[in-house]
Amino acid sequence: MNQTLNQNDIPSNLSLVWKGFIKRCEQGELPAMELKVDGFRFDADKLAAYNAFCGFAADALPLSYLFVATQPIQLMLLTDKAVPVQPLGMIHLGVSFELHTAVEADGAYDVVVKVGEQERTEKGLEFELVGEFWRDGQCCASYVSRCLLRVPAEGGRRRRRAGGRAPRVEHEWQVIENLALAPQVARGYARISGDYNPIHLHRITAKPFGFDAPIAHGMYMVAKMLSAVSEPLRSASFDFKRPVLMPGNGTVERDGEALRLASSAGKPLVEARIQSA
Repeated sequence: MNQTLNQNDIPSNLSLVWKGFIKRCEQGELPAMELKVDGFRFDADKLAAYNAFCGFAADALPLSYLFVATQPIQLMLLTDKAVPVQPLGMIHLGVSFELHTAVEADGAYDVVVKVGEQERTEKGLEFELVGEFWRDGQCCASYVSRCLLRVPAEGGRRRRRAGGRAPRVEHEWQVIENLALAPQVARGYARISGDYNPIHLHRITAKPFGFDAPIAHGMYMVAKMLSAVSEPLRSASFDFKRPVLMPGNGTVERDGEALRLASSAGKPLVEARIQSA
């Protein structure tokens, strides 16, 4: 199922969040689906506000903004009646970015957002949303967002994801930035990014989803980790290890190509691998 749009055809984030909030369906595997937006352009004012809020240089186009700028397209796909997903029930497992050639903030791109790989594991249905930025027949940049749906296993059994645990590596972590996570910051990030998922905004709105306190936006933590790195990057991969209840404090720490956000107790909250450009 493929659909081609113009940028003016994309509804506002708030209307899409509301559509996702009221959507009810029996959740299951996603159909092969792709949305393409011809001539997509970044909003200069929104990018400038994002950079200022997250700590990037004024003229930067951060890898994380590739995801943020295309969130409405992701929500269009997930709220489509043909897609058996309730977006507010999803768990974000991680995200990775790849820069293939230079991407310019004032350039025009054909953006594709599509369903990637999916499989049932012991946790539920894990699936990917893939975003690609194309120009002149070449993919300039891409991201893969990994999500989890808590759905019953087929036949009453769930199989463990293949691959097992990665070998443990001892790191010599160096703190490169301290990070305060608070509900008021999360509400500010919601205004900047358009991500108004209620689990991030207030204790009262997080409670129905099983949290005693609001949890930090995963993509805000990704942005702060990226902004703490001084050199330009060509790739970055992030794994969200546990939900971060707010208020709380953390430290962005680095050892070579390894990056992490750790709690004040030293527990990893987000783990990442980065490669310089």
